[in-house]
Formats: sequence, C-alpha cells, structure tokens
Amino acid sequence: MQNFRKPKFLLIGGFASSLINFRGPLLKRLVQDFEVYAAAPFIDEDTRSKVEAIGAKCVSNSFERTGLNPIKDLKALMAFRKQVKAIKPDYVLAYTIKPVVFGLKAAKFRNVKRFALITGKGSGFDESSFKSRTIARLVKKLYRDTLKSVDGVIFQNKDDKDFFVQHKLVGHVNRVEVIEGTGVDLEYYRLKSKPSIPEKVKFLFIARLIKEKGIPELVEASEILRKKGHAFEVQLLGWIDPNPGGISKAEIDSLHNSGVINYLGTTSDVRPFIEAADVFVLPSYYNEGLPRTIQEAMAMKKPIITTDHPGCRETVEEHRNGFLVPVKDAKALANAMAYFMEQPDQVLKMGAESYEIAKERFDVNKINERLLNFMELNDV
Repeated sequence: MQNFRKPKFLLIGGFASSLINFRGPLLKRLVQDFEVYAAAPFIDEDTRSKVEAIGAKCVSNSFERTGLNPIKDLKALMAFRKQVKAIKPDYVLAYTIKPVVFGLKAAKFRNVKRFALITGKGSGFDESSFKSRTIARLVKKLYRDTLKSVDGVIFQNKDDKDFFVQHKLVGHVNRVEVIEGTGVDLEYYRLKSKPSIPEKVKFLFIARLIKEKGIPELVEASEILRKKGHAFEVQLLGWIDPNPGGISKAEIDSLHNSGVINYLGTTSDVRPFIEAADVFVLPSYYNEGLPRTIQEAMAMKKPIITTDHPGCRETVEEHRNGFLVPVKDAKALANAMAYFMEQPDQVLKMGAESYEIAKERFDVNKINERLLNFMELNDV
C-alpha cells in the first residue's frame, strides 16, 4: 500500500507574533491539507506553543525586522537556506519585505512554488532624503532580483500593484493579483454588548507610534476641537517604535499628561479597547498595505475616519461607514471628528455599515480561500 504524503507548505513572516495575530487563521486552514512550517525571526516560546497547538512546526531565523545590514542579512540568508533545504517545501508564501526578498531567495530550489505577499510598500520606499533615496534604490533592486523568478505576487491594494509594475519590480511573466487585506475572524472580533449612542465620543487610534501614521495631525485636530469647546477623548493604543519616524516615550507622556490624548499603552488583545471606543481613526500617510486595525474596528461595528491614501481608502465608502480626509490635513480631520460629536446617532448607523462591508470584503475565510485559489492550492 502506497504511503500518502501531504505536500509541505512554508509560511515566512517578518516577526514572530504575526504568525498568530495576522496569519493564525491561514495556518489553521493550511494544516487541513498540508504539512505546515511557519518561519519568523527569533520565535519566542509563547508564539511557538500557539503555532504548534494549531498543528504547524516553527522555524526560527535570524533576520532582523528593521534595517539593512549586508553582513548580518547575508549570514541570516545562508543559515535560513540550510533550514529550508532540510524542510524541502513544495510551496512557500512570504509576507513583508525581508521574508519576501531574502526568504524567497533562500527557498529558490527546483520544483518549489514560491509566492510573495506585498503587505504595503513600508518605509523602504521613502525618498525624502539622500540616505532614504539610497535605501529605496537598494530595496527596489532587492525586490526586482527576487520577484522576477517567483510564481506569483499578491498585493493588498491596487496602488501598490501599479507601483511595482511601473517600476518593473515584478517580471513581465509574473502572475499578479490584488487581494485586499489580511482579513479578520468575524467571530473573534464580535461585540459582547449592544452599542449605544455615546454622550462623549471616544476616538481610538491603534498603530505603531510613528509620525507617518498621522499622530501629529491627530494631536493638532484634538487641539482644534478642544479650543472649540467640544467634549471628547482621543485614545492612542500602540507600541513605541525605534524607527526614524518614531515618537519617543517622552513625547507621548507629555501629550498624555497635557490631556490632548489618552495613551493606553500596548496590549495583546485589542478587542476590549475597540469595543469601549466609538469611532476608529487612523490618519495615516504611511505606505500601508491595508491596515489590519481598520478591518478589526469595522468587524466590531465602528465608523472609520482615515485618509484618502493607498491602503486606507479601500476601507471607507464616504458617508456610508465613515470619512476619508486628505493626508496631513488636521482641519479636515477635526471636521470629520466633529461630525460624530454633533450627530452621535451616526456612530451607530455608520458602525453598522462598517460591519456589513467587513462581512463582504474582509472575512478572513474568504480572504484565505482567495489566497489558496491564486496559488492554485484548493485542489491539492
């Protein structure tokens, strides 16, 4: 009797916690049909236990999440290539920049199907200074060198796809697809109580604390509204980021102590904070893919205020479930926030519409099936 061998699938992420927080449902779907390996840098024991509980095997590598250090990256690449060679995967999917440009290169073996998931351009394409332009040229070269030989490239928004095609970062023979968002588990992000019309509107921001996420504009909008006598609260939830655009702990503490914002710290579970808020706000001009936090807020019936910016604009139908404001426009942001204070009944109405859009577009089960269909794995 011939032994049946499940095909092997290797998922490569940029940081350990993303394997569960962003790709947990995908891992659960993959283990149904594949022997699954999940790789990320410096995997901690908590992540390892959660991944293994799903039924996948962990592979820890030494790629650093930020920065480009040729010596360290080359060492990490060579070590990871040995790990991949030992696994002998049949299919590989990598997401975020280093897993894509280095992870897929490490997995370049005969008969291995390799796929890239571009979850936003990120800070690597910033060209505001001589140093950043130099880095951007290197990033483009790395993407071009890796993506020309992969079996497919998936983008989270059309603008990113157009950018990569225009700059010839994908080969002309590449299969490309836009699949909007990571998706959310609508059962996991379900409200525990029925929302009510707020007396004092709470605006919630969730993201890494970097300027490009729109924090300076959110602070300015808050100050504008306070001068007009509005009663409201702006909450920030997220971790201090060491990147060049990061906002220091001292700055955050100063804003918190002044009452302009209420800094909530960090959490491993955003649901109670989203449920307690009324409106989700993310005035980002970062090179987003399609912000997961917006999708989570929509699943929990929150109206959205975000920017008319690639990755963000895909989440809002103007006046149906929220508002799109121009980037770096604190006055327009303040006006959108004031709308919900002046018409608090719209919090419930637009929040309900957010949920309907989330069901239609961002259900993680639908997103994952689209991923599998693109990789032609549903019939494996």
